[in-house]
Amino acid sequence: MDPAAGMVDKAVAVLANLATIPEGRNAIGQEGGIPVLVEVFELGSARGKENAAAALLQLCTTSGRFCNMVLQEGAVPPLVALSQTGTPRGTGTSELLQEPTTW
Repeated sequence: MDPAAGMVDKAVAVLANLATIPEGRNAIGQEGGIPVLVEVFELGSARGKENAAAALLQLCTTSGRFCNMVLQEGAVPPLVALSQTGTPRGTGTSELLQEPTTW
């Protein structure tokens, strides 16, 4: 396993945890974390994708502005792909992200 990939997975797990509190969500949204999360969501490992999806879900369900930023970053195609081929956690999270009523 590539050590750098492991560090990315760990960093995204930290971001997913931070996204559960208001201060963390604001920091992620204001400091450029959304494009990084979307990139991991598109290109990362299965674990990275599910943690990125969890963080993005937290951002979208609590802030319309952050949700618009997620959509502008092009998260919809990887959402559809993850909902079809991801892990059970990633699949469930991506399906929630595709439901605007959950935001």
